[in-house]
Amino acid sequence: MNLKKFLAELKRRNVWKAAMAYIIASWIILQVMAVLLPAWDATEYIRLVFYLLIGAFPFWLIFSWIYEITPDGIKKTQNIDPENSISSKTGFRLNKIILGALGIAIVLLFINIFRNTPAAAVETQADTLALTDSIDSEKSIAVLAFADMSPKKDQEYFSDGISEEILNLLARIPELKVISRTSSFSFKGKDVTTREIAEALDVNHILEGSVRKSGNTLRITAQLINASNGAHLWSKTFDRDMADIFKIQDEIATEVTRELKATLMDEEIKSKEVDTEAYTIYLQARQLGNQFTAESNQSAIELLKKSVAIDSTYAPSWALLSRMYSRLGYNFLTIPKEEAYRKGVPAAMKSIELDPEYALAYAYLSIFQTSSFDFTNAADNIQKALELEPNNPEVLASSYVFNMVGLEEKVAALEKAISINPLDYHIYFNLGLMLYYEGHLEEAKENLKIYAQHYPDAAVRHYVNGGILIQEGKPDAAYEEMQKEEDPFFKKHGTILALIALGKQQEANSLFEEFIFEYPTEATNIAQIYAVMGKKDQAFDSLKKAIAINDPTITEGLYYPEFKSLRGDPRWVELINLLKLPEGHGVPVQGKT
Repeated sequence: MNLKKFLAELKRRNVWKAAMAYIIASWIILQVMAVLLPAWDATEYIRLVFYLLIGAFPFWLIFSWIYEITPDGIKKTQNIDPENSISSKTGFRLNKIILGALGIAIVLLFINIFRNTPAAAVETQADTLALTDSIDSEKSIAVLAFADMSPKKDQEYFSDGISEEILNLLARIPELKVISRTSSFSFKGKDVTTREIAEALDVNHILEGSVRKSGNTLRITAQLINASNGAHLWSKTFDRDMADIFKIQDEIATEVTRELKATLMDEEIKSKEVDTEAYTIYLQARQLGNQFTAESNQSAIELLKKSVAIDSTYAPSWALLSRMYSRLGYNFLTIPKEEAYRKGVPAAMKSIELDPEYALAYAYLSIFQTSSFDFTNAADNIQKALELEPNNPEVLASSYVFNMVGLEEKVAALEKAISINPLDYHIYFNLGLMLYYEGHLEEAKENLKIYAQHYPDAAVRHYVNGGILIQEGKPDAAYEEMQKEEDPFFKKHGTILALIALGKQQEANSLFEEFIFEYPTEATNIAQIYAVMGKKDQAFDSLKKAIAINDPTITEGLYYPEFKSLRGDPRWVELINLLKLPEGHGVPVQGKT
């Protein structure tokens, strides 16, 4: 058979039309899968089906050459008399199928164009200031912990550090809602889809990736995902030398923000240069600090000392060193508070000197200033931190915002922190505590319930619940709740309050004497019991003692509902004046809350 006759036979047997129908149908199948499969986070099957369709194509051509569909079924073409062949009718039917498929394909093509217009327009409209409301609503992202793909799986601290640095760079953009590390990293190692993560964190974009480190060579892969449909908006692999790590962070952060249309007009996102070894040690220290134990924080201090010895110009190392000292002195009580202050304050100030725009350094410094009753400077530093990073949850939930402003400001700050860090359930506890102090008991219970669901054995929880029950006039239930408290200090203190509410004054007095003997410097909490007993003189004496000995509890303690009976007394205003609180503080005066 010569070529001309062969081509004519292909046409007679409708092989050309069968091929065209197959190609169009395959394209439609792939387009439908591209729309539907992301809903089940199964986009990897699109490529599989694509290869299957390519592999099946030759068999389809062979089938259309060998066989013909007749009214009596499928028969081999060579066994059909040409005069009895209905190939012309079959060809006519194929024409209809092709035209119908083309119509469907055109519709899907237009749908696809309009569906991808926002992402496609990013490159051409990156400098446009007027953004639509729909685009504005999509400016939210969670940066997941990058996977450690190194051969020995021993670079987790490094892969975590890369993703956290990118997160921190993105968080500097006011228009962009960036979920904090605590929440976004909580999914590490868990079998959850990107859609489930996005729903839990209430974001529209996910940035995920991996890090492979071999010697001084890095391969970092990052991909930006539209969480609503699972589409990969952008992906890129960076092969770099270790010395270029900061340039890689800048590149990824800049490209992601461009994709989100959140790039500022003339402002570039830049990380701070630092010695590679010092930075690596800093990442290890930060990972230890996040474990939040006395032992891990002490180990972090030793590493941070090495980091600043190698490169004394890296502000985050100095700031984190300051935070570790404040934790050991004020949270874990493993070193004297005076030592924590003496070492922590210079570290925070050194960080600010090196980088005046590093918000956490100001927040960490304010912790020391609040504990030493330097409230004016503490307030100024927290305000500075908020101006620099208004979306940083650690700044929002800091000591000054938490204790030194009015209820509306406290609640707003903590609620904003929750929106950015919804899986840090300690914030729910803080919010519940503030609402309890202000008498909003139902709202307080709702937030404390969320906290309890995730920390059922946490200390202080039963103590606070017992306090709410006392305020609700349920002393019996309050007493039972106080007995569940495991922390000995709060259990004894709470039991005394419950006994007073029950009218068991003699038992309360006996236990109170033990409490004063065991905790003589807890002047604020001692004053709280005196106030409940109606002993105002002793209560004011204890509060004055708290100021004299710099009892840090008093900055929060003045909100205690038990002190309401003291707020109409002139001595209450005198007490507040002694503290020298900044103007606009939220401490209630003259009976007001």
